[in-house]
Amino acid sequence: MPEKTDFMAQAKAQMDTWTEEMKKMQAKMTEAGGKGQEQMQKQMASLQEQRDHMQKHMEELGRANMEAMKEIQATMQDAWKDMEKSLEAARKKFMGH
Repeated sequence: MPEKTDFMAQAKAQMDTWTEEMKKMQAKMTEAGGKGQEQMQKQMASLQEQRDHMQKHMEELGRANMEAMKEIQATMQDAWKDMEKSLEAARKKFMGH
């Protein structure tokens, strides 16, 4: 299991990457207009909710002791996988790849 500081740095970098990707999708959504934009807004809201959930896990991890940290890391890794799946689906829909 990675050290707490290493894991936090990795998680922060991943969150930053997701935030940038979501901004690009937001720009594509604006270009789409109409019905396509409505569907994209729903997907973006879901992505933002997942990202916020990950942020809360990171905050918990920052306050956790070593034993609790192991549990939170496992939960974060599951949430991380879910976020990646959601982003991949959104990436295909918004960006065409």
